[in-house]
Amino acid sequence: MGLTPRHRPAWFAVTAFVAVFGVGEFARWVFVDPAGGPGWWGIDLKLVIDAGGRFATGQPIYSDPKFLYPPLAAIVAAAVARLDFMVVSIVYAGLKVAIAIVAVVSIARELSRAQQAAAILMLVLSLPFLHDVMLGNANVLLVGAMVPAMLGRDRARNGVLLGLATAAFAKPLILPVLLWLLFWRRRTLLGTVVTGLAATGFGALVTGPGSYLDWIKALLGGTQFAAPFAGNHGVTALVPELWLPVAAITTVGLLWVLARRSEQAGIAWAVTTGILIAPYAGTYSALPVALATPGLLKTTPTFTLAMVALSTVATGFALPFYAAAILAAALIASKRPTVLASASG
Repeated sequence: MGLTPRHRPAWFAVTAFVAVFGVGEFARWVFVDPAGGPGWWGIDLKLVIDAGGRFATGQPIYSDPKFLYPPLAAIVAAAVARLDFMVVSIVYAGLKVAIAIVAVVSIARELSRAQQAAAILMLVLSLPFLHDVMLGNANVLLVGAMVPAMLGRDRARNGVLLGLATAAFAKPLILPVLLWLLFWRRRTLLGTVVTGLAATGFGALVTGPGSYLDWIKALLGGTQFAAPFAGNHGVTALVPELWLPVAAITTVGLLWVLARRSEQAGIAWAVTTGILIAPYAGTYSALPVALATPGLLKTTPTFTLAMVALSTVATGFALPFYAAAILAAALIASKRPTVLASASG
């Protein structure tokens, strides 16, 4: 992953720090009272399963204003709506760990088993990953689908998973990734769009076209969450009035980077800008940044080590500034193409 022998001890030290911190935080969130006391175990997953239950019984899918996923998510959830929730949530968490293992091994094939194990440990015990597991959110699925799309070859089939994931769990963080694909992986983008449209068509066929109109209305109503609340660590959690200007400036910057900078700089911006353009952003919103880590390790390893170590705190208390620092580092690193060339060679 671009680490020099001088940086490898520091990388393992950071991995150990992130792992110990993550285990402690996870235990505090979940195991204090897994039945629902101070822990928030599976609350996002519960929204989806409840929507699936409403669909299965003929009730309006979007009667709960907090459910903002496309109707296809409710169709999928309907299949498990009658099962024990705790069992479903644990299986869902296990699936995420499996996705993380497969993703890391596929990305870091050139590393030793020990280095791969360290990378897996660092990922699954990082705060963004654990938040996604704890809440039962869908960012692990989305990021897992981004791996072949962004880090694989430019083939239509590499966009299939991302198309399916987007059709079921559409989020603002996907938009910058689709823009990156437009500049760097157009065949993959074609596979993503075709698959996504086909899955959406299936969803409309099963639930009725009106359900997608209801979804759009729910999204418009979802702007109410562009405000400070527990679990929001984005721009709107700090200064809600700055969200639209920050989102606009970030989008312009992304387009400039995609047009004028390297592929790796574009990846870093595409997976990070979602934090700043989203109406609200939880800690799990930083999970896509993991896809930028291999590239950043090649160009700016010291910053990357600090970025990973600080993720234990910054993703929860200073998320917009954390994202801005990554964007700045990717820009600075992209001005040093010889470093990237020598590292990859």
